[in-house]
Amino acid sequence: MDETAKRNQQIASIWQVEALSGVIVYPLQASVQAMENLGCDMREARGLLPQAEAQYNDKAFGKLVATFARINAIIAKHIPDISAGEPSTWEAYRRTLPNDLPAVETHIDASTYSDRVKGSWLGKCIGTALGDPVEGWTREAIREAHGWIDHYLVAPKTENDDTAYPVLVLHTLDEYGMGFTSEQLGLEWIEHLPSAFTAEQVAMDNIKSGHMPPDSRWPGNPCGAWVGAQMRGEIHGLIAPLSPEVAAQYSFRDATISHYREGLHGEIYAAALISLAFANPPIEDLLRQGLVFVPQDSPFTAVVEQTIESCHRYGEWEGVAKAIERDLARYHWIHTLPNIACVVAGLILGEGDFERTVLTTLACGYDTDCTVGQAAALLGTVLGAERVPAKWRDPIGEALDTYVLGFERIEIDALTAWTTTWGKRIVPDKIV
Repeated sequence: MDETAKRNQQIASIWQVEALSGVIVYPLQASVQAMENLGCDMREARGLLPQAEAQYNDKAFGKLVATFARINAIIAKHIPDISAGEPSTWEAYRRTLPNDLPAVETHIDASTYSDRVKGSWLGKCIGTALGDPVEGWTREAIREAHGWIDHYLVAPKTENDDTAYPVLVLHTLDEYGMGFTSEQLGLEWIEHLPSAFTAEQVAMDNIKSGHMPPDSRWPGNPCGAWVGAQMRGEIHGLIAPLSPEVAAQYSFRDATISHYREGLHGEIYAAALISLAFANPPIEDLLRQGLVFVPQDSPFTAVVEQTIESCHRYGEWEGVAKAIERDLARYHWIHTLPNIACVVAGLILGEGDFERTVLTTLACGYDTDCTVGQAAALLGTVLGAERVPAKWRDPIGEALDTYVLGFERIEIDALTAWTTTWGKRIVPDKIV
């Protein structure tokens, strides 16, 4: 392919690109939709989309990139409106929460802690592998093509962006210690990640150009409320078992590299849930306890509560999934809100059963590697590795493969030990 063809292919991907799951993604349209979801007036940008589509169809790639620049200029004009009032420090975020956050007055023995950390890592690998082939598919598309899925659609692989970022949290702890900063973790990203997607890719480009975290989440980033931060959250709960406020603080450092608003809330919630799961509360209680670490007046909290209510109203997954589609139709399939709704639906209706939970979450559609990965990681934390069904556990094998430079293959037992070593240092009073 000559240089002109490469350039045209890159520009064409601004309008349309095919994901590995076969779903067609329209990045330019998604950016406009993301800004609308944030409350911005994007009528001018939306008016440019038919022009961009015509330029793509006519292969007028020079004109297409110019239209892209015009839309980006409109997005850039609204970024200050989005960032106004967004917390950039943990102290500022903490002021949005209740004065007295709940403390978990219990401990966990070291062997149980290790088993449950391994269960979480296995769950994450299982869920992402199960969800990968239908990532971005709708509920109806999944059912039409596959019916009720009860097996891996393809041989499972563990290499996934959902499993890459947690490895770098552990390496950042090794490099900088427990007090690592968002900037230090962001620098680990650009050192060890060859590529990224959506908000993470924008953040990495911003860091490379000198916008250090947490400022890296703003320039040119309409996707900061999407699910990318939420998919990264579990590791912070694993290194802070039974200490949800500590887990929330670590996840805040991570999330603010690339995300804001619902994106930020999603990662903090995911971290708090994992930390709290070590205390073995009933699933619905656990989901409500985690909400204490998210602003009570946020859309995120409202969607979680609404989904729990829908589970009680309908009592079966399809009724709940239809309600999610109806109530959250204005959001892109990668947005945090419909995806957390799918996770909650799977966890409530799964009633603590690993297989029922992951398959219910999968059947709901949306960003399925993220949603099933989160649900399975949480159930893995609750159950421990020994109680994760062999049907799902055995095909994963003994190692995590990643595209993280320098960490391309890690034995899961070694990954578990790496995680628990830091947990014992961060919250030594919780592990006996």
